[in-house]
Amino acid sequence: MSTLHISHPSLGLIHVTERRGSHRVSARWKGGQLHVNIPAGLPADRIDDAIERMREDLERIRPRHRYHIGTKIEILPETGTTPAFILCIAPALPQHRDMTVTSRSEGATTVYTLYIPTDADISTPSVQTRIDSCIRNFGRRLAPDLILPHARKIADSLGLRVDSWEIAHGRTVLGTCYPRQRRIRLSYLNVFLPPELRDYIIRHELAHLTEPGHTAAFHTLCDRYCSGRESQLTHSLRNYHWPVDR
Repeated sequence: MSTLHISHPSLGLIHVTERRGSHRVSARWKGGQLHVNIPAGLPADRIDDAIERMREDLERIRPRHRYHIGTKIEILPETGTTPAFILCIAPALPQHRDMTVTSRSEGATTVYTLYIPTDADISTPSVQTRIDSCIRNFGRRLAPDLILPHARKIADSLGLRVDSWEIAHGRTVLGTCYPRQRRIRLSYLNVFLPPELRDYIIRHELAHLTEPGHTAAFHTLCDRYCSGRESQLTHSLRNYHWPVDR
């Protein structure tokens, strides 16, 4: 398997990979760049022709960059409607030559500003990745104090004993329960959810202390812990628009 790189005037940098056993050309966007798979030995002119035939469709489905100057991410506390934290993306001040974060207090809200250097093209994948990394680090710092005390309160209100609460740092799994150890891990990404969905993740994992599998008995218990709203909350979580890549 070999890879070559093509610079296209409208599609940008294209990564072309030969795959043995493949009989067709396929393409997908990943990380803001186009990746094309081709059959081994396909001549260069046929590669160009195939990309040109797909060009309009590829431009149509090209993902738009997530972060912009002016992007604002609000993180609400467990109660109330005033954000506990706000993260804003702004153009850099003259003294900022690299991405810089500052903070200030506005009443009960802490406002963090991520400054983007004026010579950085915010639409490029590399800058988008750096911004995403900064926002994730922001979430990791907030997670222990924002998530765990409230999780303990919910467990206490349900009369459940949890011997160990932990913050996890993976991208895909929002919560994991280990019933035998009475241990629950909650992803730092939960800070980017609205409070009712953070609560849902916590109550879902607490239900696993009693019902380890996703059985009918589990869903009955989880629904009771969620005041009869398990299906509604599950639907909301599936359709939630995350402010970070996940």
